[in-house]
Parts: sequence; C-alpha cells; structure tokens
Amino acid sequence: MAGRPRLGELLLGTQGLALMRLAYSGDEAGRQACVDGMRALLGRYDEDSGLLAPLPGSERDLDEGYALWSQTYDAPLRLFGLEEPVMHTLFDGLSAGSKVLDAACGTGRLALQLTARGHNLTGVDRSPHMLARARTKLPDAVFLDGDLEALPVPDAAFDAVVCGLALVHLPSLDQVMAEFARVLRPGGRLIVSDVHPMPILVGWQAQFRGADGEAAFMRLHPHLLSDYATAALDVGLRVAACMEPLLTPESVVTPAAEHVPEANRAAWVGMPGVVVWQFDKA
Repeated sequence: MAGRPRLGELLLGTQGLALMRLAYSGDEAGRQACVDGMRALLGRYDEDSGLLAPLPGSERDLDEGYALWSQTYDAPLRLFGLEEPVMHTLFDGLSAGSKVLDAACGTGRLALQLTARGHNLTGVDRSPHMLARARTKLPDAVFLDGDLEALPVPDAAFDAVVCGLALVHLPSLDQVMAEFARVLRPGGRLIVSDVHPMPILVGWQAQFRGADGEAAFMRLHPHLLSDYATAALDVGLRVAACMEPLLTPESVVTPAAEHVPEANRAAWVGMPGVVVWQFDKA
C-alpha cells in the first residue's frame, strides 16, 4: 500500500482541478461548490477512515497488467468512444487491400476494423494473453509475439502501420518511431492514437479491473505533442494530421466520479483525452 494515494487526496485534488478550470469561466456557483466541497472534506478528513484509506488497486508492470486486463479489455473502455471514430475515418483513407501492421494489437480491437475493410493484417503484441484473444477473433490473420521497439517483421514490409493507445507505456518515442519507419514502405502511412499528455500530467493513469473485479493500474508516460512530432520527423515521417478529441461526460470514469460527480465532470470534461496522428513516409 506504500505510495498509493488515499481516497481523500484524490477527492481534494479533483475539487482543486475543477476549481482551477472554473477560475475564469464566470461560473461563480461552480467555484463556490468546489470550495464548499473542499471545506467539507477537510472538516472530516482526519476522522473518516474511508478518506484515509488507500485507493484500491495495486500498480502492475506491463506483463502483469495486460495479463489481468486481457480478461475485460473488450468491454467498452472509457477512451474508446473518443478514439475509435477518428481512427476508423483514417482507416477509410487507406488504399484497398493494403498490407497493414497493427502494432501493440492487443485483443484485436482495431484489427477487426482493418480486416473488415479488406486489408491484409499482421498483428504484433508482447502480451500472450492479449494475443490469444486476438487469434480467437481473427483466426486467419497473422499475429506475432513481439515488442514495439523491436518489431519482428522485415524492413519496408507494410503499406501502413497502426498503433492504438500504446505508446504511453514507453518512456521514450525515439526507438518505436524508428521501428515504424523501418517497416513502412516508401509512401507508407502511420496512424497512431494515444492518451493525450494533458490528463496524464494531472494524474490520469491506466486504471482497470480484471474479471473478478480486482482493481489495478499501469503507470502512463506523458509524451508532449512535440515529442511525437520530433521523433517522427527525425526518422523521415511527415506529419499529415493531428486530432485531439475532448473528454466527454461518458469518458471521465475515475475513482472520484462516484463521490464528487459534479467536480469530476468540471475537472475533466472538455480536456483533450486522446491524440490521433497520421504520419506519411516519403
């Protein structure tokens, strides 16, 4: 339990973030509600054992985390509704019958969309548990065990590379962008979605539950938009598009939502939640 945030800390932080975002909004009632909420929390903070209890869910590394998360990953997750419409639109722009690499393919969420559009798909993921589910969904596709920073595929083998909500697990983008550029043919296209750095910088993590309801989280690395662009440009990839879908009331499912729903909405809704990139290789 050492180092895990307490529920009371999270609720106070949520009220504070909401207050900051409302500071120049003209919503005096909303600001006052945040102040009143913090006063009430602080008034009972030291006596309320619930507020002093650590949040449920231990931190997991990538291998442990995705072994557990694979059990429930196909349930609608909070960011899918922001990311998928944009990604699907970009998929529609791929040439018919493209040879596509789905890097960090997980359970085949995006692979299903790509194969439905008639593309020739290869998926790569480091989690055998996620790959097992992908192979069940798409038995005719090729799925390989491999790492994003050392893709087990030849040079210049693909017309397009797709990567969904995965690069936040890497401390640096340099090697993975070099790998994407390596496996793309000249004229190829890279389509990447990721958790936007803004919510990560104010505490957003990859929180999830296993099939038995066990809570856990994996730590995310915030990459600035300039980090993506610089890493891509350094390996000969040109920025063709960048979109930043905003968090919605439906997507801001956090541990604070049950306890301070109004402050939770004010803190998060309207903040960029996802970034989606298209890069083209010359």
